[in-house]
Amino acid sequence: MQTLYQPYDSPLHRLNPLSKLLVSIPQMTLMLLVSEPWTPLAFVVLTSLNLLILGRVSLRRFLRLLWPLLVLVFLFTALYPFLVRQTLVQHTPLLFEWGIIKLYQGGLYLALVTGLRIMGLLISSLPFSITSDSADFVRALVQQAHLPYRIGYSTLAAFRFVPMLQSEMSVVQAAHRVRGVDSQPGWRGSLERLRRSAVPLLTTAIRQAERTALAMDARAFGAHKHRSYFRRMRFKTWDWIYILGSWILSGLILLALRYFGLLGSLHVLQIL
Repeated sequence: MQTLYQPYDSPLHRLNPLSKLLVSIPQMTLMLLVSEPWTPLAFVVLTSLNLLILGRVSLRRFLRLLWPLLVLVFLFTALYPFLVRQTLVQHTPLLFEWGIIKLYQGGLYLALVTGLRIMGLLISSLPFSITSDSADFVRALVQQAHLPYRIGYSTLAAFRFVPMLQSEMSVVQAAHRVRGVDSQPGWRGSLERLRRSAVPLLTTAIRQAERTALAMDARAFGAHKHRSYFRRMRFKTWDWIYILGSWILSGLILLALRYFGLLGSLHVLQIL
């Protein structure tokens, strides 16, 4: 299964996944409430430095992750001014008019703000998604957030089926090619390949699910309310330093923006 996570020895990788989540969620919530471009821009810079310095993400990989977001923000900024409800922006100067198409300065401003909010929302999630292993995240939820382990480990076991099915799909398609089975190009060929692979994949999934159920039952999964853990997830000193340091730095950024008159009101912008 393709994920953003890549194992690496960095300060962010060594942190508890919940500590990174406790930093990302407030930032993402703030991106939903701001009404000016400076706050999301400041947190985009802060999160980018966090990834490059503490996450030790290479500049090349960071740019590969960043360019789709930039394209999204550009397209959104280009289209949004023509889709925004005119009653919200018609009191601002009219910049362009062609028939029923009108471009107001307020619409362009709202497009920039909303585009930066979307970019800030997505980038704020990267420190968690890039440096957190899904298995460690489930362990932390079970051990520290008191998620019932029946739900946590069952969900983790279900996620393990995805790479298995992807591998089985490759084997089935290779077997079809060896036997000379030809497929049409385009979407019809894709549907035909999917139809031929459906039965083998379903059979493999049922067999694997039965083996997983037997293995969990043999280990008395769910028989007791509490269970022991081979790997314990804990909040260490550096986790608290990261959480408190990020919160304090975020607060200082907001205070600085307010001092210079760049922090607007906090509310959810109307999209249309």
